[in-house]
Amino acid sequence: MDNRTAEVRGKEVVLVPYLEQYVETYHGWMQRPELLELTCSEPLTLEEERANQKQWLEDGNKCTFIILHGGAPVGDCNLFLLDDDVDATGEVEVEVMIAEAGQRRKGLAAEAVRLLMQYAAAEVRDANGHPVRRFYAKILAKNAPSIRLFEQKLGFAHHKSVTVFDEEHYCMDVGSDAWEALLAA
Repeated sequence: MDNRTAEVRGKEVVLVPYLEQYVETYHGWMQRPELLELTCSEPLTLEEERANQKQWLEDGNKCTFIILHGGAPVGDCNLFLLDDDVDATGEVEVEVMIAEAGQRRKGLAAEAVRLLMQYAAAEVRDANGHPVRRFYAKILAKNAPSIRLFEQKLGFAHHKSVTVFDEEHYCMDVGSDAWEALLAA
């Protein structure tokens, strides 16, 4: 998934590739204990973050965008191809993080995910050339705001609970009624 030159514009947010110019901002976000916990991440050095940014940009199974609001970075959103299973043809995982606390609960995450999903449906193909047909979101069970976002605002259906990781998994099929409602929003 090469999004190096992609720019996806919405009403309130713009999705831009995670380029080197955003590394220091992203690194600063990922030093916050709350964000590390909610994203199941470990703190990295700035050098490690720079290496990650380059690797993510070149990885054909990942697509990371920085979310801009009013021209300023406020978070990120990601797609991951789930091609490790023959049954996962055309399936992707979607993630979103509004890192700037003052920008949360303003609808920015919902708009960013809608834009990301529309981009994926139009532009992304798996290793065998299949288009995206299903989206998954894997959310920590204690992350009630993200669960509300995906379930209530975006229309994802609960797929399963994964107690070993304390996660709830949600899904949406391209072409479903929920998908059509998402596009109409």
